[in-house]
Amino acid sequence: MTTITQNLPILSDRVKHALLSGMRDFYDTVGKFLPTKFIQQKSQYATAHRAPRDLTIIERPLWEQIPHEYDYFHPYFSDVPQFIGSYFARKYATLYQEKGSKTANTYLRTCGLTRCTEVQQQYAIKNAGKSLIVQEFYEQLSRLPILDKIDVEELGGTIAGYMHNLIIKFLETDEFKLSNNAHELAIYKFALEQLKPLKITAPYFADYKKGEISEQQIVIALAKLSDNKWWQSRLKQRWGFQREHLAIAAGQVQKHASPYASRTCVGEWKEQKRKNREWLKNQCIENTETGEQFELVLQVDKSNANPAIRRCELMVRMRGFEDIADEFGYEGAFITLTAPSKYHSVHAKGGFVKNWNGGTPRDTQRYLCGVWAKIRAKLNRENIKIFGFRVAEPHHDGTPHWHILVFMLPEHKQQVYDIMRSYALEADGSEQGAQYARFKFENIEKEKGTATGYIAKYISKNIDGYQLDNEVDDETGQNLKEMAKNVTAWASRWGIRQFQQIGGAPVTVWRELRRLGSQKVESPTIDPVLAAADAGDWAAYTQLQGGAMVQRKDLRVRISYEEAQNQFEEDIKKVKGVFSPIIGTASFICTRLIKWAIVSKNRSDSDARSSVNNCTQVKKSSLDDQREEIRKQLKIIGLPDDNFTVNRLYLRESIKISHNQYLKLDNTLNGVHLIVSNSPSRPRKPVKNDFVEFYF
Repeated sequence: MTTITQNLPILSDRVKHALLSGMRDFYDTVGKFLPTKFIQQKSQYATAHRAPRDLTIIERPLWEQIPHEYDYFHPYFSDVPQFIGSYFARKYATLYQEKGSKTANTYLRTCGLTRCTEVQQQYAIKNAGKSLIVQEFYEQLSRLPILDKIDVEELGGTIAGYMHNLIIKFLETDEFKLSNNAHELAIYKFALEQLKPLKITAPYFADYKKGEISEQQIVIALAKLSDNKWWQSRLKQRWGFQREHLAIAAGQVQKHASPYASRTCVGEWKEQKRKNREWLKNQCIENTETGEQFELVLQVDKSNANPAIRRCELMVRMRGFEDIADEFGYEGAFITLTAPSKYHSVHAKGGFVKNWNGGTPRDTQRYLCGVWAKIRAKLNRENIKIFGFRVAEPHHDGTPHWHILVFMLPEHKQQVYDIMRSYALEADGSEQGAQYARFKFENIEKEKGTATGYIAKYISKNIDGYQLDNEVDDETGQNLKEMAKNVTAWASRWGIRQFQQIGGAPVTVWRELRRLGSQKVESPTIDPVLAAADAGDWAAYTQLQGGAMVQRKDLRVRISYEEAQNQFEEDIKKVKGVFSPIIGTASFICTRLIKWAIVSKNRSDSDARSSVNNCTQVKKSSLDDQREEIRKQLKIIGLPDDNFTVNRLYLRESIKISHNQYLKLDNTLNGVHLIVSNSPSRPRKPVKNDFVEFYF
């Protein structure tokens, strides 16, 4: 290839002068309109070689591609968890490349990230105040939704141990020793200060607000607050709520993405079901007296925990109500109750609802429960009785709504309609579409189908999708059987009760009677009810119990309970059998004759066993260990070791053992030691019943 070299001619002085004169004339006439200031870059990081310190994993690809936009996109992605923000970051980068900065930045302003920021504010920890827990674990708690579930469990265990140490140290402070208020309340109030910024309710807080909390309840509350399982349960619930709430805000829960529940939520639910199933397969139930064993998984499959059995039981009960209605001339109605638009996050046709209040499905369920409570109260004032069933299910965006199938006397139907409609539209009843969408009241017409048929589809959809293989979901347009998993995951995540009976006799008594099978009992009052339950005749069972409108106090057969204690020495009630209030305790029939324990299939004889009523092995906290040590020392010295005495000593109370001698706990952190002293533990003036006296 030939290279041609050409030299430019040298400009003469005359030509240079002419060019300079022309340039001077141009700037004199036009130059005043040109910018005189240097145009700054959009971001200080546009030409920087190092990434900003607060750059997140989500933002790094954006910074490498468009660093000059960092100051613009950083506020949107700085506090958003990766599982939420990654999608929006990819979408923003794609739009920036294909359609430019204006379109991409407009998308960033209008997408779900702004709603996620508002949701994050609801969970933000503010005003730590005197909470040492918040001060110590602020970073982990503020990053809770991005943690793994295992990390959340570890955090719960760490906080439990820290809380235990705080309680022990507080018992040694002058503030506690010199407290003028109730001795035990000082500890409880200290615990409340630790929980307040976290918005976690302490045990027995309702009793405390009423001024009815007892010393024993305070000790139990402190034991729970020092327990790993208690903290892990609360943190995992908060973790699950926050993650799913963010998914709803981001638009990941809708029919165009994942209906009813996010893909992450459904995946976690499936994995938990798998783990539960594997655990059941490795366990047996054992007769504690004879040692006879049965596989636990087979017994679970025979119980109401089996979705198929639960669905069949609901259908039997619904059919029984319908038979009663037909026999006594009641008329049925199928009612749909929906929340105002502000509780919905996404429109049915797509797009965010602008006036969404940022609430969760639990908030919507609370609203619907409030509306129903007003309806029931009004019906009671008007002496109108109804009975039937309620089904709570989600809209495509996770917002719950209710389907209610009820029966009533014909002369009450119009009044029931008016009462229900007025309360259903009481809030935002004038908004667009409210008159049609918020409340629907459809009369049950026998020629179109049975009342049970009206609700059968909703029962199946919300349990296992039985016989809905070829059915299409009206909400999402997808297969109903497949959507049943999403619905169940939704109910599990938000803790929403899907089915509730309205009126009639309790199902708990029905289930206990069915445990007795076909055996005949000597009680003439209980035997007919038992026979109806064993035959699976809900209509006969309800009638024998007093009818569909029976009140609880008028039931002919009720549940009998026995007192027991859990691992925190908290009084609980366990089902023991049934009895007839008409006859009294003499009619008691035990339905739990055998005590079963859950044991591992591969356990050795020395392995611990657990009762079926206490299946979860709960590790005792250090507080429980100290109380047990106090109990042992009391036995050694021959003093009563009841719970009241142990608790008072644990709380550094004195026990008077003679005229001028007091037994108290030595205030040391290294072990538990009971000592005899000539003075009480506290300097405050004793009051009546201030200590327990033992005279020898």
